[in-house]
Amino acid sequence: MLGCVYYPWTALHPIRWVQVLTLANPLVYMSKGLRANLTPSTRHMPTWAYLTALTLGTAAAPPPDD
Repeated sequence: MLGCVYYPWTALHPIRWVQVLTLANPLVYMSKGLRANLTPSTRHMPTWAYLTALTLGTAAAPPPDD
């Protein structure tokens, strides 16, 4: 769990390697979507980026065991 869950995406820009590593964490995309809707006046990761990641991640998830 790296910084993007706790800090806005744009705040991590000075530490580029942390910003890039956060992309491997699926929790990042959920938190970005929530944060973008709750604080629209703050700069965020582009909407298309987190919606695409959430859509692809959901489609690739294995079906639940019954």
